[in-house]
Amino acid sequence: MNNKTTIFMIFLVSIVILAGCTTTVNPRTPVNTGSPNTPSGPILAGNNQTGDVLKFNSINELNAFLLENSNNQNYDIRGGVMMESAKISATASDSGAPSAGADQYSQTNVQVAGVDEADFVKNDDKYIYLVQDNKLIIVDAFNNKEIVSETDLPKNTYANNMFLYKNRVVVLAQSSDESFYFNKYDIMPQQTYEQMTKVLIYDVSDKEDPALSETFKVSGSYFQSRMIDDIVYLVAVKYAQYPVRPPVVFAQKVINPDIYYFDNGEEQYNYNIIVSVDVSNEKVIDSEVYLLGYSNTLMMSEDNIYIAFQKQPHRCWGWYCRDNSYDKERFTDVVVPLLEGSLKEDVQDILRLKISDEEQWNRISERLTEFFNKLQDDEDLQDEYDKMFNDIQEALDDYDAKQLLENSKTIIHKIAVDEGELSYQTKGSADGRLLNQFSLDEYEGNLRVATTVDLWMNSGRKTYNNVYVLDEDMDLIGKVENIAKDEQIYSTRFMGDKLYMVTFRQVDPFFVIDLSDPKNPEMLGKLKIPGYSSYLHPYNEDFIIGVGKQTEINDWGGATIKGVKISLFDVSDFENPEEVDTFEIGMQGTDSPILYDHKAFLLFDDVLVIPISEITQRETRGQYGYDYKYWDGAYVFKVSKNGFDLIGKVKHDSRSSSYYNWY
Repeated sequence: MNNKTTIFMIFLVSIVILAGCTTTVNPRTPVNTGSPNTPSGPILAGNNQTGDVLKFNSINELNAFLLENSNNQNYDIRGGVMMESAKISATASDSGAPSAGADQYSQTNVQVAGVDEADFVKNDDKYIYLVQDNKLIIVDAFNNKEIVSETDLPKNTYANNMFLYKNRVVVLAQSSDESFYFNKYDIMPQQTYEQMTKVLIYDVSDKEDPALSETFKVSGSYFQSRMIDDIVYLVAVKYAQYPVRPPVVFAQKVINPDIYYFDNGEEQYNYNIIVSVDVSNEKVIDSEVYLLGYSNTLMMSEDNIYIAFQKQPHRCWGWYCRDNSYDKERFTDVVVPLLEGSLKEDVQDILRLKISDEEQWNRISERLTEFFNKLQDDEDLQDEYDKMFNDIQEALDDYDAKQLLENSKTIIHKIAVDEGELSYQTKGSADGRLLNQFSLDEYEGNLRVATTVDLWMNSGRKTYNNVYVLDEDMDLIGKVENIAKDEQIYSTRFMGDKLYMVTFRQVDPFFVIDLSDPKNPEMLGKLKIPGYSSYLHPYNEDFIIGVGKQTEINDWGGATIKGVKISLFDVSDFENPEEVDTFEIGMQGTDSPILYDHKAFLLFDDVLVIPISEITQRETRGQYGYDYKYWDGAYVFKVSKNGFDLIGKVKHDSRSSSYYNWY
C-alpha cells in the first residue's frame, strides 16, 4: 500500500470517528477619537445615497452614524466604551478539488482549487493533524497509526477548525474574554464578556512536542476563513453596538483597523472584520473593517473575497409601524391613477389639499365609503367597475413584487487580495437569496450568481430561480430568470462555462445551463428524477456525483423524504443529461453531514466515502412515539463511469433512541 493510500484510509477513519462526535507588526493608523468637547461632524445615511465605500474619520463620526441609524436596531443602551480586561489589569493588577492549499497532501474538499478551507482534520505525507476535544492531536500515519502527541489548547479557548502549512498548524478558535465598561458618570467599571476569534499558530517541527509560537486575537465571532499559499484570510463578525465599541486586532501591538461603510441604510449593522495573517513569518499583514448587513455567505477566488448578505426589509405590524409611507405611496402611485370617473377626481382633489395626512385619509375614506355603499346595491355598477378593480389588483401585485424584490436583494461586496493586502473594489446585487458559497463562482473575471426568489404577497406566494453574470465591476451583463417556478435551488455547481443546478418541490429537476457567452446564458438541458441532490461534486468533466435524499410522491400530492441518495450524472451531452446510477441508504430520517458541509465529502482515486447516520429500524412505541435504531459510520464505494460499487462499510457506533410526536 503506497503512502497516499495509507493516509487516505486513516483520514477516512478520522472523519468517521469525528462525524460521530457531535516579529513586530506595524499597526494601522489608529482611528481618531476626536475631541471629547468638539464632536466631529457625523457622516450620516441620507437621501442622496451613492453606494460608494466611505471611511469613518473618527469614533465620533461612527458613534453619530450608529445613533442616527439606530431606529432600525435594538442597540445596547449602556453608556461608555468597553475596554479590554488586559488593559485594566495593567493598571490595577476563522471549483473544487482536494485542496492543494499550501500543501499538496491536504485532502480537504474545497470549492476553488488553490484556495484552502479550514477543517478539523488535515494531513501531510506522514502525519494526520486533528483538533478534537479542544486538543491538537498528531497521528503517525505509518507507525502503527499511533498518537504522537496531544496538546491542550489555551484555557477557555474552543477550536473551530485549522489550516496546515509545512511545519505550522493554524488553529482558529473562539473565546469569551473578560472586559469592562463604564456606565455614564460612574467611576466603577462594570464587568462584561466579549466574543473573540483567536488565531493560534503552532510550530509542529517536533511532532512529539508542538509549541504555541504566536497568538492573535480579533474582535467578534468566527465567520469564515481561507488560505492561499502561506497567508490565512480570516473574517470575524461583531454586532455594531451603540455606543461604539470598535473592533480591534491584538497582535504584537494593538491594531485599530480602518472602518468603512456605505451610505445606504441597513436593517441591522454588523462589523465584518477581515484580517490577513502571514503564517511563515507569524505576523498580521493587513486588517480592515466593513460596516455591513448580516453576512451569511463568503466565497474566495485566488484574487478576490466576495462577502454577500441578503437585505432584510423592515417589517412592522399595526401600532408598531412608525409611519404609513409605503401604504401611502402604494395608494397614490398605483391605486389613484387607475380609479375612474368622479371617484378619481374627488380623491385627487383631496390629495391636493394642504391638510394633515390623518385628515386627508379621513376625507378619502368617507368618499370611498360612499362609493362602495352605492356599489353594493347596484349589480350593473359592479359589472361596470369590475375591470377597474382587476386592473388595480394586478397593478398592486406588480408593485408589491417589485418592492419586495428590491428590498430582499442579495448584496455582494468584492474585496481584492494581493499577497495579504486588502483592497475594497466594488459591490453588486442580484434578485433573490443565495443557498451557500457554491451559489457564487468567479470565472474569467466575471462573477456568476445563482439565486432563489421567494415572494410572499397578498395574492399568494411566488417562487422561482435566477442565474446572473456580473462583470469585474460587478455590473449585470447576462441573466436567465424564472427557472423552475414554484421550486427552489437545492444545490449548484459551476464547472468551467457550465452551471449544473438542482431545484426541488416534488421531483428533482437537474439543469444544465450554458455560460460560455456570459452576456447570453441559456438553458441547455433538463432531467426530472425522483429525489434531490444537496451537494454536487465533479467526478470528471463528463460525470457529476450528487448526494441528497430520495423522495416519493405521497397520497396528498406532496413529496415524502426517504433515505440518503447518491447519484451519478452523465453530462457529456449537455442537452440530454442522464442519471447513470443511484444508491439509496437507509429509511426516512437517515442523514449525512455531506448534505450540510461539503468538507465531509471524500473522493480519492475513484474511492468515494459517504459518512452516514443510518436509521436501520423504526418501531411504533405507544400512540405517539417511535423507537429508532441507528448505525453510524461510512459507506465506501468504488466509482466508475458505470456507477457505484459498494466495497465496504466502516462502523463507528450503533445506538437507539425514542421520539415522541405529541398532538
